[in-house]
Amino acid sequence: MKRYRNDRGAAVVETSLIMGVLLLLALGAAEWGLGLQDWLSVTAGSRAGARVGAAAGDTSNADCVILEAAAGAVRDINGAVLEVWVYDTDTAGTIGAKQRYRPALPGDLPGFIRCSTWLALEENWPEAGRDNDGATRDWLGVRVVFDHDWLTGFAWFSGSVCDCGLSGTCWSAAAVMHIEPDPNL
Repeated sequence: MKRYRNDRGAAVVETSLIMGVLLLLALGAAEWGLGLQDWLSVTAGSRAGARVGAAAGDTSNADCVILEAAAGAVRDINGAVLEVWVYDTDTAGTIGAKQRYRPALPGDLPGFIRCSTWLALEENWPEAGRDNDGATRDWLGVRVVFDHDWLTGFAWFSGSVCDCGLSGTCWSAAAVMHIEPDPNL
């Protein structure tokens, strides 16, 4: 077979184009896989918080127990927990009154710190206001909002501004459970 003079570099050009596409696909798969792993951890954390909250009902330290359960399940994510919501909801998933917390930072006002490590951002559904008896028991939801840090920072995996005003990619996961009846009644 006779080679033409202008075909010499074609194989190099084709290989570089294909390798670029394959590299992009490999990095994309790795980034999304790590993101999915973090999201699954946060989903488990919100479920753990809702489960504990459903059992805690209207006890005076219910939110502290919920925060500890949710935060304990999401320790190993590649990012940070930004907020945890404990909220009243219905069977349709509508968010009603809520308690919003974020991890406390140095310099936060001590009067708003709850459970020694969480800052209260919104307090509209205190533990004492939750109904855990009879047929009208409340539905309790727990939402964990977290900032996922992209590993490579390559192409579109460099983060964005999330709705909380922080750089990164804000994701959230929520779980809802019926508050259990008080066993002492």
